[in-house]
Amino acid sequence: MTNFKGFASLVLAATIVSMLSAETHCPGNVASVPFRLVNRHQIIVAVSVNHSGPYSFLLDTGTQMTMIDPSLANELHLSSEGRAEVASVGTHTSASFAQLDQLAASSHAITNQKVLVYDLQNLQATGMNIQGVIGEDLKNALD
Repeated sequence: MTNFKGFASLVLAATIVSMLSAETHCPGNVASVPFRLVNRHQIIVAVSVNHSGPYSFLLDTGTQMTMIDPSLANELHLSSEGRAEVASVGTHTSASFAQLDQLAASSHAITNQKVLVYDLQNLQATGMNIQGVIGEDLKNALD
């Protein structure tokens, strides 16, 4: 029994030492994206659009499609490429699509991304000056 306790202590010590030297970055050396946390649950990411910016985008993978505010679309002189009907809890409205040459956050960039141009005024009540929302489609494009 004493040999077993000694062996167990040795295995535990080896495990602790190996954990102390573990790498702290993402597996596969994937670069991280800096963000700021607002209201303890909203993640804001600095994003450049068509090599301009950075702009504040809310990360919301519950949103199906990445969106930008019409004021940002106007600032970037984006042309409308079709219409869409947007339905959510209690609202039903129309929006348009636009094609971005590039959308980038930190060292990650996606080219030729279609986005929804949608009024994000309801997100401005928190004073965060949100100019876009990163949706589930960008996560899929990065996979």
